[in-house]
Amino acid sequence: MRPRAARPGAALGAVAIAAALSAFLPAAAAADPHGTAIVDARAGRYERALPVLERLVREQPGNAVYRHDLIAVLSWADRHAQALAASRQLKLDKDTPDYVLAAIGHSALHGQQPARAVQAYRLLTSRKPADADAALGHALALLDTRQAPQSDKQLQRVLKLAARKPALLRSAYEALSARAESERARPFAQRLAALGQAPAAPQAVQPGQATQAATVQAPNAPPEPPRAPQAAAVAEAIPTPAPAPSPDFEALLQAHAGRVRAASALLERDYTPARYRLVDETLAENARLSAQAEAAGRPDLVKRLRQDRVQALRDRGDMAAAVAEFRALDAGTEPVAPYVLLAAADALLALRQPEEARTLYKRALAEAAEVNAHGGLLYAELEAEDFAGLAQGLDHWLAQSRQSLAARRAQATMLRFANRLDEAQATLSALMREQPTDSGLWLEQGELLAQRGQPRAAQARFERVLTAEPGHLRARIGLANAQWAQGDVEAAATTIASLRAEAPEHPAVQRLLREWEQRSKSTLSSGITRGFGQGLVAGNSELLWESSYQSGQSAQGLRAFANHHLARARFGGTEAQHERLSAGLEWTRRDLQLTAELGQDLRNAKDTVWAAALGWQQDDHWSWRLRHESQTNDFPLKARQPDSQAGAPTYLQASRTVLGGAWRQDEQRRVAADASFYDFNDGNRRQALALSWQERLHSSHSRTLDLTLAGYTSSNTLPDTVYFNPKRDLAVSATLAADWLTWRRYERSFNQRLSLTVGNYRQTSEVRLGTAIVERSFGWRPFQELRYEHEWQWAPSGNLRYGIGSRRFAYDGVYESKLHAYLNALWRF
Repeated sequence: MRPRAARPGAALGAVAIAAALSAFLPAAAAADPHGTAIVDARAGRYERALPVLERLVREQPGNAVYRHDLIAVLSWADRHAQALAASRQLKLDKDTPDYVLAAIGHSALHGQQPARAVQAYRLLTSRKPADADAALGHALALLDTRQAPQSDKQLQRVLKLAARKPALLRSAYEALSARAESERARPFAQRLAALGQAPAAPQAVQPGQATQAATVQAPNAPPEPPRAPQAAAVAEAIPTPAPAPSPDFEALLQAHAGRVRAASALLERDYTPARYRLVDETLAENARLSAQAEAAGRPDLVKRLRQDRVQALRDRGDMAAAVAEFRALDAGTEPVAPYVLLAAADALLALRQPEEARTLYKRALAEAAEVNAHGGLLYAELEAEDFAGLAQGLDHWLAQSRQSLAARRAQATMLRFANRLDEAQATLSALMREQPTDSGLWLEQGELLAQRGQPRAAQARFERVLTAEPGHLRARIGLANAQWAQGDVEAAATTIASLRAEAPEHPAVQRLLREWEQRSKSTLSSGITRGFGQGLVAGNSELLWESSYQSGQSAQGLRAFANHHLARARFGGTEAQHERLSAGLEWTRRDLQLTAELGQDLRNAKDTVWAAALGWQQDDHWSWRLRHESQTNDFPLKARQPDSQAGAPTYLQASRTVLGGAWRQDEQRRVAADASFYDFNDGNRRQALALSWQERLHSSHSRTLDLTLAGYTSSNTLPDTVYFNPKRDLAVSATLAADWLTWRRYERSFNQRLSLTVGNYRQTSEVRLGTAIVERSFGWRPFQELRYEHEWQWAPSGNLRYGIGSRRFAYDGVYESKLHAYLNALWRF
């Protein structure tokens, strides 16, 4: 089966903010889909906002707010026919919000429904008589319905209300000129000339062709939630007054800002190499416009373009260039816009500079409440390993948003990444009670279940999401991981191949592909333990050296392996040793793993040996294993000495069969039992039973504390052997194991571990007294073991673990004390 990572959240540390936010922000959208859809719409991300709003309307057709906002966003996205269709049954009256009236009027003008436009704008102008935009829309609608006198009255109002608003005057002039109403357009041209803003010659418009200039501006957005300025609103973020740009430059920059937004929006839905086409075009256009603005002596326009360039460079993935451009801008005397702070913070996080990214996210939040900034700040705290800052950021967001669903959803996610899984589960359960049909919460549940070692339950959640939203990328990624964790290598390969073909540029897909490629790498591990002390049973000057090689796993789940085992120790004046070399195959299928191994002893009898094993994962909780070894390495080393036992074969050995089962609730609790049967070639038969119960007492981002209660009992049939062989014995113990993640920086980390075992041991043996064999009990004898170790993870490809320990145990009533040191290394290649 696929091994589980100790903390899945740690993988995020190795991913740029594009990957982090691609995982988090869609999740936040799922927790508060309506609010986040409006944020997306305000930012021009209509392709993301509209499916959410459409789904909300389908699910709750009686919710007027959802329907109103869908109509408005369809209008903003220039999907006028759809906006009109969605509003067809809507009665326009005193209860219709202003922004909906403006949206319907706007789309009706574009959709050749001027009567509907008149109806909408008449209501809007009656409510807002000082609104020049509404007056202009009303005038154009009246003109299109051949109500020229009424239209002229409204145009006079526009001239008065917009006397010092060049942008609106220009819109009126261009709209009237596009309709060949030169006489009605002339007063607006004259007013623009008086303001020093003489309009350019109008472009010819084919009959029936709609242009942006031919209507009023898009309607205002719903009042909540607030947003940070985007590329098209850069001028508002620069407080220092600048000379009004020429009409040509202003139009060029507005169009350029729209293309920057469009390029960003494309990145949200296209994850093929073609996704960068628009970004590359906007970067080239940005360079041309910057040169033109500089040649014209317009530093204000140059700055606006440079700010847009930071965003475009971030979108292109040129993070170092984006940061360099931002730093040059930030060194100036004027502040940069919040959207530029966000883009630079994202780039810094991608460059693995989370501390500096955190500073910029905080600056962006101070200037504008933006979900992106909240989410980015949380990931910056996470990657900086500042969990106190993470908790503070969450508390601030929860308080500021009045416990919004998006903030609480983020809280559940961050609790999961901080390894506080019970708290994450409690938070998610509360959210699910409020939003039981929210597919985004099903997704979060799936990821939490996967982290807790329950891939089957996780797969069910991911499939439920895909039923509601076919093609959901994050759910498909979760499904691939769940299939892989169950050993279903072929199904996982199919899912991953489809993700590679459809979204090769998605950061989370790329992360999954990197992990999948690790599967095909070979692994070499080696560990050596050296013991010091005196003992008749355990020996002294012990040496144990074990090495293992594993090939990469094939597409069919096959993996080759080889093992080397060397053990030796001194007993009095003689040395006992055992060495074996073996190789085999491992075959992994869904819920099953089969292993076959063939080996050769290199010392003593030099026998050929074999082993076979079967592992079955019944479900997310129950697992079973069966293994048989023709000659086990788990054999008393003292008996490896030739002719060590009178009346027995020259070389002693034993076969071993193990039947085991385990029940695992999650990472908090595990119960296991193993029954072992040994058949010694001297006639002895040993039966052993081992039981264990493990409880996690504490879990946090950097520390865990586990308690393991264990019991062991065995019986043997042959008395008076050269090796330790009690007739029956019983041991009970308790082990406290503490793990402290002392330091981590992305893939590199340093752990310290300390474990203490205390227990009691009771032994009954048959001993020889003269020529007689008598039974003797040695009573209960306490024992102790202490171990301390370090583990360094220097890269995904390898780690190093070393430690020291001591043990005191009684054999035949006599205590033997041992010190030992060990070193283990692992390398993937």
